[in-house]
Amino acid sequence: MAEHGALVKFGHQQHLIQLRDDGLLYMNTLLYFWGIEDGGLRGDVCDSVDEIARGHEGEVTLANATKAPLKITNWTLRIQPPEAEKINVFCMYALRPSAGTFPVDQKNLQFGDYALVVADAQQFIDRIGSHMESKAIRGKAGLVEYVDNEYTGAVGPFRKLMSFAYQSEWRLVCYDGAGGPRTIRIGSIADISTIMLSSEVNQRITV
Repeated sequence: MAEHGALVKFGHQQHLIQLRDDGLLYMNTLLYFWGIEDGGLRGDVCDSVDEIARGHEGEVTLANATKAPLKITNWTLRIQPPEAEKINVFCMYALRPSAGTFPVDQKNLQFGDYALVVADAQQFIDRIGSHMESKAIRGKAGLVEYVDNEYTGAVGPFRKLMSFAYQSEWRLVCYDGAGGPRTIRIGSIADISTIMLSSEVNQRITV
């Protein structure tokens, strides 16, 4: 494997076959990811928010309230982007030997029993870029930066809290969606990918 590594998608076998044979990228909305309740495995209420603010003491005044403001402590404010329902995300595990992301953290195996490994990550990314340009789809792809769990400041779609660092995420973010799941078809990637059992990833991949 080249030093730049590979991209791995964990999931159900039938979905990964569609990805391999048709280049079908299924993209959920930010609202979907905010609503997942799985003990913090994937569900992330901070995913792609514009900004995170924190404080130790404060007051909250309810609209049309007749009572005094409520006192709050140790608060976290997440400022969501406008029209979050129109922002769609596709995620993969970025396996980069130089970044220490191999072997793959076992938590990722919980995303599905099978894994599609894209050996030529750059070719895959180039094909996505060419397709998006031809269809005039506005979006961006890149690696996610992981920051301290108590981070405050600007976030955006390519910065996540350190508790999710095990995902070693590369992601594609598309804008101006219709308000629900979105699909992109880039054509077969069978020439640059292979499907295997998730449990075999760390044994079959050589770095």
